[in-house]
Amino acid sequence: MNKSLRQLISFLKGFRSSMNKSLRRLISFGLHWAPLWAPLVLLLQITFLGLRPALQEHSLLEAHRVGVEGRHNTSEKAYQEAKKINDAWQDPIFQARQERIWFWEANARKAKLKARLSQEGEGDSTPRPPNDSR
Repeated sequence: MNKSLRQLISFLKGFRSSMNKSLRRLISFGLHWAPLWAPLVLLLQITFLGLRPALQEHSLLEAHRVGVEGRHNTSEKAYQEAKKINDAWQDPIFQARQERIWFWEANARKAKLKARLSQEGEGDSTPRPPNDSR
């Protein structure tokens, strides 16, 4: 048994030695060709993991671009109008003009209401009962 154990050990040493040589050869071969395969691996990674999703996202964004630009233009116009109104209200002359316009409109409404009430009162001479909202 001692002899067979020695044969097994020598066989395993030879196998290990040959595996080490094969592994070293494989590593040496891979490193020798690294200037060729490293850029190819990088190119494949960029193509499949980076470029394809980026192109898909680009096409999706391009499809939504028209709607987004339309909403942007609409909101830009609304902003400009609101800015104009705000700037106008900051002007004291504009404020005075608006107050005069409101005063004239209120007086016109009062005059129109008085005229309407006086016309209604002339046609019907019976006194109206007071409105009791109890």
